[in-house]
Amino acid sequence: MSDHKDAARVDLDPESSPETMVGLLAGLHPADVALALERVDAETLTRVLLQLDTETAADVLINLEEHTLEDIIGILKAKEIASIAAELESDDATDVIGALEDEKRAEVLSKLEEEDRQAVLDLLQYTDESAGGIMAAELVYVNQHARVDDAIALIREATDEIDDLHNVYVIDRDRRLRGVLPLRALVLAPRGARVADVMEPDVVTVSTDMDQEDVAEVFRKYDLIAIPVVDPDGILVGRITVDDIMDVMHDEAEEDISIMAGTSEEELHEDSALKVSRIRLPWLVIGALGGLGSATVMNHYRFSLEKVLTLAFFVPVITAMGGNVGLQTSTIIVRSMRTERGLAGEAGRRLLKEWRVAITNALILGSTIYLVVGLWFGDWSLAAVVGGSLAAVILVAATLGTVMPFALRRVGVDPAVAQGPFVTTLNDIIGILVYLSLASTFIERLS
Repeated sequence: MSDHKDAARVDLDPESSPETMVGLLAGLHPADVALALERVDAETLTRVLLQLDTETAADVLINLEEHTLEDIIGILKAKEIASIAAELESDDATDVIGALEDEKRAEVLSKLEEEDRQAVLDLLQYTDESAGGIMAAELVYVNQHARVDDAIALIREATDEIDDLHNVYVIDRDRRLRGVLPLRALVLAPRGARVADVMEPDVVTVSTDMDQEDVAEVFRKYDLIAIPVVDPDGILVGRITVDDIMDVMHDEAEEDISIMAGTSEEELHEDSALKVSRIRLPWLVIGALGGLGSATVMNHYRFSLEKVLTLAFFVPVITAMGGNVGLQTSTIIVRSMRTERGLAGEAGRRLLKEWRVAITNALILGSTIYLVVGLWFGDWSLAAVVGGSLAAVILVAATLGTVMPFALRRVGVDPAVAQGPFVTTLNDIIGILVYLSLASTFIERLS
């Protein structure tokens, strides 16, 4: 057996011949071979790939990082890509061919056998992040009037084509899905029994246009290994397996983390400082504008700050607490939205819950700051302004952190945007505004 430690110990010298590298990689799992090859340049990787047998090369290719895969297929000839794609299941072949330029894609498709070509063309019509875009066309299905022996015979015929077979799907004469026959039920069924008598008629399905995140939630909810995909007419068109969903969850998590930080996964593989700067700048500009907004608010209340300079000491406390509360709240809301999509009254219910939490936190933290400032400076009016402002900012931040993700989703923007500099900057401005407004109201007492 091999593991990632084995792959990590393989030190590939770019100056070595492809044959030597293949020898060093011998015995490793294709995923570990891909991991080791990620450390060499695309030209070297391509030469090594062509030294492998076609089946192994195909397994290695689909385990490469997306940016590396794109570099490799840009180097490989159409005939070589077609040869590798023919060894892949339809969903993986579609990912590879779909990443090609139009002219090269057409050339590769022309070199595939008719059945493989049609499967790829059928899958290319779906968007990348839909159920249709991640499903495989290879599956085993049997008519509901067939016998168990017929289903077993079909499984034997499909062993070379399908690696991970979990279910036999039961259809009617129009190929509409009528049930599912898990392998366990098939093995335990009496020989000669009708499929319709031993199948499970209640099947969880997804439609071809369902978003991949929603598909992942269906897998999680029902604890599935595989799920059939049907078109709007209920006709069986493909299946999605749990390994596909693991990739989806990984990609979505990385995307959300990048959005939260105001960056992009693209910059991980980008060497150009200018291009990376272009990715980060929009969020930094938002942050800079937010800072100018905060400065404008403070300038508006400069007379209050001039009269009571001590007020300025607590601006960082107010802005930091507002940002922290807003980030905590928006993170919880975005996470809940992943599992509670479409629930009626969801926004209102969540807002009420967050308000209850925010009121509790506001009372505790506001009272604590009130006592600290009062005892520190001996000025209980100042303490009341700082403590009251902090409590008010916590309530405002919790409201923004709750409402913003729902508002963004309503206009078609990824709610994860709310977790980045966007909400933090807005909370800074509003926090300072609340703080200095209260201070101005009580300025005579403070003076």
